[in-house]
Amino acid sequence: MAAHADVSIFYKREVYEVLKRVFKNISDYKIQSILENSNIKKYQKNDLILSQENSSDALYILLDGIIQIGYLSPSGRFHAFSYYSEKHLINLLPCLNSQAIDYDYYAFNQVRILQIPKAVFIEEISHSNALKQDVLDILSLRMHYLIQQVKFLQVANLHQKVCKILLDLSMQYGEAHALGTEIRLKISQHDLADLLSSSRQTINKEIKILAQQDVVFWQYENIIIKNKDYLSKQVLLI
Repeated sequence: MAAHADVSIFYKREVYEVLKRVFKNISDYKIQSILENSNIKKYQKNDLILSQENSSDALYILLDGIIQIGYLSPSGRFHAFSYYSEKHLINLLPCLNSQAIDYDYYAFNQVRILQIPKAVFIEEISHSNALKQDVLDILSLRMHYLIQQVKFLQVANLHQKVCKILLDLSMQYGEAHALGTEIRLKISQHDLADLLSSSRQTINKEIKILAQQDVVFWQYENIIIKNKDYLSKQVLLI
C-alpha cells in the first residue's frame, strides 16, 4: 500500500508541476482546485484523442507522450501535418470558443492527458484575472509562432523547408549518437512528405542530396543528423 501511495504522490506532484508551468500566474490554491476536478486518461498508440465530436468538451493538457495531428484521406490513410510533445495545452481555442476542429489528434505512442472539464475551466477563468492573463499570454505566443511559421513557408524553398523540419525534429526528439543526433521520432519519408505537403519521391530526392553531403543518414525510419550546423545555416538564410 505504501508503494502505491508513493506513486500516487509522485504523479500528483508531476501533474502539479506541469500545471504550474502552463498557468504561471495563478495561485497554488487555484491549481489544487483545478486538479481536484480533473482526471488523467491514458491512450495507447493510434488511439483517437481529439476529433470534431469532442474537441471542446474539456481542456486537454499533454502530460507525456507524442501526439500526431492530421486527417484521414478518403482512402483511409492518416496524413499527419504536425507532431506535438510539449507538456502543454493542446486544444485551448476549441475549448474557449466551442468551435469544432476539422482535424484529429492521435496518440503516436503511449500518451497521458490531463482532462479539465470545460465547465470547471470556464468557472475558474471567469473569477480569475491571473488565469485570464495566462490564457492571453499563451495565445499571444502561439500567434507569434504561427506568423513566423507562415512567413517561413512563404519564402523558403523546398530544400530549406526540409532542413527546418529535420532541425526542429532533432531539437524536439534528438538524442546523442556516435554520428551526431539521432531522432527518436520514428517517421518515414512518406510521413515527412505529409508534413511538407509534398510527394515521397520529391522528398526522397532531397534526402539523397543531404545524405550525399554527409548531413543526414536515413535508413527506413532511423534518422541521424550528422551535421546540424548545415541545417541551421540553411534555415537562417531566410
